[in-house]
Amino acid sequence: MKKKLFKELVFLSIGCVLFSLYVSVLLVPNKIGTGGITGVCIALNHLFNFPIGLTTIILNIPLFIFGYNILGKNFAIKSGIIVITSSLLIDFLKLHFYFKPLGDMLTSTIFCGVVSGIAMALLFMSGASTGGFDISGKIIKNKFPSLQLAKILLIQDVFVYIFIAMSLGPRSVMYAIIMSFIRSKTIDTFQEYIASSKQCIIICENSDLITEQIKYKLGRGVTRLNAEGCYSHTNKKFLYVVIQKIQLNELKSIVNTIEPTSFLTISSVNDIQGNFKQKSYSI
Repeated sequence: MKKKLFKELVFLSIGCVLFSLYVSVLLVPNKIGTGGITGVCIALNHLFNFPIGLTTIILNIPLFIFGYNILGKNFAIKSGIIVITSSLLIDFLKLHFYFKPLGDMLTSTIFCGVVSGIAMALLFMSGASTGGFDISGKIIKNKFPSLQLAKILLIQDVFVYIFIAMSLGPRSVMYAIIMSFIRSKTIDTFQEYIASSKQCIIICENSDLITEQIKYKLGRGVTRLNAEGCYSHTNKKFLYVVIQKIQLNELKSIVNTIEPTSFLTISSVNDIQGNFKQKSYSI
């Protein structure tokens, strides 16, 4: 429990710092738009010189009240701490430091997408968000688990782009769309390589020992069916198991050690419903 809490604190801290740097160092100096509350605050800063961080906090208050009731105390408190900390850090950096634009808008846009994607993925895995439309995205994700969070955020961003175009210009929106796409792909990459699930089919003869080892070492249930090889006409067993990607090497080791001649196929799983316990952080 303490180890998990420590990991969450590390993820929250890194995600918060990365998000603040992404806004202060990359987004604002290069005049790149973005979706969500951050995009609205950047546009208001450009039009009326409102502080980005303070405006972010003010606009998030009603959303956090709604998010608290829907998503629960833990998520709301974590997200509230992240919003306040990152907003204060953004205003602090903008007030005390001057960051020059990189000069290459496309390079700036790519780095904006990657850095913001990593920051948001870390925050989501820790059960928090950067506030604003991240909260509504999390609410929609909870209501419709089959929808991918990255795509929900991408769709929500579209509604902010008109306001961005009116304040920063259409060129800023064009780069914002590229940045948002790269961000969504970055989040998907975290989902794929850190918290993704795999469905595995094992056709074997020594099914009892393989099943026992999967249950003991991986803590996963196995579905077993009778199978017949149409070419060899031999009776075999058909094992079906869903694991997380971090367990894949251990599953291969189990199968190769017990029965190297068995047939093993592995494919990705987009959604899981039912009794399946996550053994790593998920977005």
